[in-house]
Amino acid sequence: MKILQYNLLDGCKTLDRYEPFLKWLSVQDYDVVGFNELNDWTEVEFQREMDNCGYPFTCLFQMDSSPYFIGVAAKSPITLINKLEDSPFYHGMLHVKVHHINFLVTHLCPFESVKREKEAEAIVKYIHPFQEPVIVMGDFNTFSPLDQDFYELDKILARERKVMQHIQNGKINYRPMEILLEAGLHDINDEEKLDFSMPTEISNSKDPFYSRLDYVLVNDYLLKKNPTAKVLRNTEVAKLSDHYPIECELDDYLY
Repeated sequence: MKILQYNLLDGCKTLDRYEPFLKWLSVQDYDVVGFNELNDWTEVEFQREMDNCGYPFTCLFQMDSSPYFIGVAAKSPITLINKLEDSPFYHGMLHVKVHHINFLVTHLCPFESVKREKEAEAIVKYIHPFQEPVIVMGDFNTFSPLDQDFYELDKILARERKVMQHIQNGKINYRPMEILLEAGLHDINDEEKLDFSMPTEISNSKDPFYSRLDYVLVNDYLLKKNPTAKVLRNTEVAKLSDHYPIECELDDYLY
């Protein structure tokens, strides 16, 4: 099973990105694709364009609380389980099922790490009763403790829009991700070097700050399926969004 998670930057609606994105997706071979920031997409448009790209089954979460919609497209039927947008979720969480796997796509708060702690706790509480395969994926806007060797406090402080974005009590706050990992979710993209998902070439920064904010996490039930994940960084996607997509592969997903 091949899975893609992609933050599209305001819906990928600019003329120089929309058609190139659809052209790129149409030649990919994924079973399930999760999206963040489907801004201004309608259900009709999402269904039409994903169908044209080879993903005839779709589910779009058009939140009232946020314009940053969440969506899932798949080659196999999707069962909608739940849509959550009440506090503490900042950009909501979409829960669907494809085959026997629960997919939770979310987009955590970009501004305050302590708010992401609350969101992480809500995710953990939500999945705690599950006795079946679970994948949690999306733009988490948070740093992983597995990457702490690559981040420097001074550089982060120099770039913060707000000190509270990634800093708590004078230190980098890894707690949101720690909450998820301590609950039994597994970060399957733990590399020897930082597999950054930002920035892309869209940023045009002369002094880029590389960070990994996009994740695919699996629970214990999927570890025996040898899951792997990696961020896709190539010329085709370098200017489609401010995030690079992340892909995951699982063995023998039907059993």
